[in-house]
Amino acid sequence: MTYSKGIQNRIKRTEGQVGGVKKMIVEGETNIKVMTQLQACISSLESLKVEMIKQEMKQSLVEDVKKSLGLT
Repeated sequence: MTYSKGIQNRIKRTEGQVGGVKKMIVEGETNIKVMTQLQACISSLESLKVEMIKQEMKQSLVEDVKKSLGLT
């Protein structure tokens, strides 16, 4: 499967956020700041999941239309 640029960009963003959490922990940042960043990571992963679901639904719809038109 080929993933869209949007999905690729979202995973890069999530990687950066997780790296930020690691840095915060190493530097001894406060729990509240670390937890806030962790919530941002969770939200980023949820957004990634939604984008992947949308891509899968679009692909399935296109395949169904092609089948119904006899194009496959």
